Amino acid sequence: MTEEQLPPEVTKHSFRQKVWDYLMKNDLVNFPLTVYDRIPNFKGAAEAAQRLADLEVFKEAKIIKINPDKPQEPVRFLALEANKEILVPIPRLRTGLFLHVTPIAGCSKNELRTLSKIHGLTEAGKPLGVDSKIKIDLVILGSVCVSRDGYRLGKGKGFADLEFAMMMRMGAVTQDTIVITTVHDCQVFDSLPAEIFKEYDVPVDIIVTPTQTIIVNPKLKKPSCIMWHMLSERRIKSMPVLQQLKEMDEKEGKIVTLKEEDSDIETQKSYRSHYIKNKRRSKTKKVASSGDDVNEERGKQVKPHFPKKRAFNKFKSGGDNVFSDVAEEKVERNDRNMQQRRKNLRLKSRSQVEFSLKLSNISSGARIRDLKNALLERGIKPNEITWLGYRGICYLHFNKLRKNNSLSEQPIQVDSIMANLQQLCIGMKSSGNVNDFIVVEPAKPISRIEVTDVTSV
Repeated sequence: MTEEQLPPEVTKHSFRQKVWDYLMKNDLVNFPLTVYDRIPNFKGAAEAAQRLADLEVFKEAKIIKINPDKPQEPVRFLALEANKEILVPIPRLRTGLFLHVTPIAGCSKNELRTLSKIHGLTEAGKPLGVDSKIKIDLVILGSVCVSRDGYRLGKGKGFADLEFAMMMRMGAVTQDTIVITTVHDCQVFDSLPAEIFKEYDVPVDIIVTPTQTIIVNPKLKKPSCIMWHMLSERRIKSMPVLQQLKEMDEKEGKIVTLKEEDSDIETQKSYRSHYIKNKRRSKTKKVASSGDDVNEERGKQVKPHFPKKRAFNKFKSGGDNVFSDVAEEKVERNDRNMQQRRKNLRLKSRSQVEFSLKLSNISSGARIRDLKNALLERGIKPNEITWLGYRGICYLHFNKLRKNNSLSEQPIQVDSIMANLQQLCIGMKSSGNVNDFIVVEPAKPISRIEVTDVTSV
């Protein structure tokens, strides 16, 4: 029997591959369009989220743990809109456990949508450690595929299972805590082989699709603790929260035995390696069909054909408090705005800045258009703006002023502009409290800035 005639191996990854292939073939995904090795952003995610929000268990929940994957973004928005607190796991658990996001009173729907997105979560979320006494009412996960009897497969990295075990150890969840997933209808199997699942796999209690709600009955047992014997010392050292929990268990007198062999690196084949292997196989077939000596060709080294790197692979996030799709979203925005940025940088190089002001204490919900409108109302017209809203600051750059019908230049009235900017408040901060006002001060020289032309929107 040849390799092509062998029956496909029944593994977790074989089911993931089947779902990923089907979604791609039938155009059932939204951005990001490549679903391999990720939780698919399926078409109909918003409809599934609305169906989930109509459930009584969602309406009654006050604190919800929701994964940061793209298809759960509308779920996060609906939770914040319903004035619920949400917990979002920090990627790969390298710098902590959760980001705790609380909706801000008086937020508009657009502001809540921004807050539910990746950059909104990272800006507004407050880190929450394993020593927290928080109680979680509901857990919402993304999935690659699920079965009607409650078995769930994620993207294969094991973080959702580990997060749930840690929440159990913290006392944040119990066996009675409801676990829900939102998926496309094609991601739901009538059954999955029970033998491929382990004791650490987290099952689901409710499956929500754009067209149906499936209540699992009877419920499968959830993992009740961290299974240290399944984890290597390398993996624990890569996650400070795991190290902290291990020390807590040992302090309480528990015997913690780790896996001796470091084999808990993800072993499933990535789509990239799968793609390369198929390309190699395809080359060998072409050589055979052309009538050349196959044995001779096998003796030669075949140069692998690597697929062209996508732009987001080159993006460096600069830290671990960035979520799975941040790089792709930022690259997409950069592509759309590249021409405008180049134009702005050319304007910057030609202009002669006479004076700059630094504005700080800017609300995380503020946008540059809010600042421009506020400046317009006060009659302040800077020549350029350096917007660093994600850091809560920006810079206003002023050139020398010219008299009408004259080429002579006059110094700008710095004191007048600073006085006019007093008690300025933009974005979500609108209570009138003195702590909400923007702080205005002369700017120190900045070595590298990203300039926004005030004439652009």
